[in-house]
Amino acid sequence: LRRENYPNPYEALKDLTRTNQVINKESIHQFIDNLNVSGKIKKELKKISPANYTGI
Repeated sequence: LRRENYPNPYEALKDLTRTNQVINKESIHQFIDNLNVSGKIKKELKKISPANYTGI
């Protein structure tokens, strides 16, 4: 999201993770679906997993 100059990316994700609800693949995908970014970026974000994320 930072790479795409998404406004306040950390705060957006923080809002998701501070709800005391379970965070799973489905909730992350729902979060991604609601982002105001292109479909290409959404597809790219949905491919990220703990196994392939490098933080770059």
